[in-house]
Amino acid sequence: MFDLFMAIENSSLGITIRESAWGFAIALALHAIGMATSVGVVLLINFRILGLLKQIPVLAHTALFGTAWLGFVINFLSGVALYSSHASKYSYEWIFILKLSLLALGGLFMKFTMDAFRSNPAEFKVKAFSVICICCWLGAVVTGRLMAYFYSA
Repeated sequence: MFDLFMAIENSSLGITIRESAWGFAIALALHAIGMATSVGVVLLINFRILGLLKQIPVLAHTALFGTAWLGFVINFLSGVALYSSHASKYSYEWIFILKLSLLALGGLFMKFTMDAFRSNPAEFKVKAFSVICICCWLGAVVTGRLMAYFYSA
């Protein structure tokens, strides 16, 4: 497995991101933009489910999912670029593994939340799923930021 991680690191993308003057900075800036877009939509919808912004129906917010997916694609591509710069190190960092786990759980709980809302918006589990979803996404943001402190290249 380590050989695979080293191959990713030694790819032209990995070398460019790691060694160019602007590669890492540009990828990180795009990652922040993608994250703000995706997480912003997720938080907006979940806060509405929890009772904020009551004047706008929840399902009206779901039109923003296209924007969230665009942010996710930007985040994914920039994340792959950032990962390629230090794949052999990031792959074994507990904080990176926790971040990816929280992202996966956040996406799963967004789906659970919307499915539960569409079937019975008054149910307690909708709000419980929503709170868990928010915690997962915010946890992913925080762990992503903490990678700078727990990992030193």
